[in-house]
Amino acid sequence: MSSPRASSLKWTVITVRVLLALFVAVTAYEIGRAVVTGGENAFGSRGTQSLVCATGPGALSVPGNFTEDSRLLAAMDASTSGPFMYPLAQGAEVNEPIPQLCRDDSSVATQLLYQSSRFATTAVLLAGLVLLERLISRARREGGFDVAVVARLRFLGLFLAAGTLVSSLYTAIAETGLAESMVATTIRRPWEYALHNWSLPWAFLVAGIGLVVMARVVRVGASMREELEGTV
Repeated sequence: MSSPRASSLKWTVITVRVLLALFVAVTAYEIGRAVVTGGENAFGSRGTQSLVCATGPGALSVPGNFTEDSRLLAAMDASTSGPFMYPLAQGAEVNEPIPQLCRDDSSVATQLLYQSSRFATTAVLLAGLVLLERLISRARREGGFDVAVVARLRFLGLFLAAGTLVSSLYTAIAETGLAESMVATTIRRPWEYALHNWSLPWAFLVAGIGLVVMARVVRVGASMREELEGTV
């Protein structure tokens, strides 16, 4: 007859595996739609093949903006449907509400950059769920105070925190590259623009750090139990 602890972990493993299967299915579906339809159309928008979009930089970040080009400023004053605040590359257009620039770009390099930025954090979370499933399975076999289980718990915390941090930074850098490809000139201080658009994954950072701390607590508890058993 299985112990209550083993039974509890059994259902925990089942729950994690179900979540992992659902996550894999949804991710595979989104990637499949991205491959078949391309770009933003993977989310059902516009119906345009290979559409890529990026947050548009501020007017002053692009040389040749309306404050530096009197002809562009006059054209903007003359018509509400006139040119944008700065020159755009051929094929690029403004997607309201701004700032967002979009272009139908089917080149392999652009699509790889765009799609990898969309799924970067998703890939980290998927790997994190796999590590969690392996961690719980090991804890069910060896016990929660096993040294290997504690080490895996610590690694999972570090992976979650560092992985989501790197993936979110990569997404910001990729979006900066896409935005720069859709302006007719360049972006001033692109690294500053990327850092400004970098959305820190605070929830995953806190969760990752919490797992590292929990691993330390469990490790201390395991050491105390070993000392107690040795004394007895």
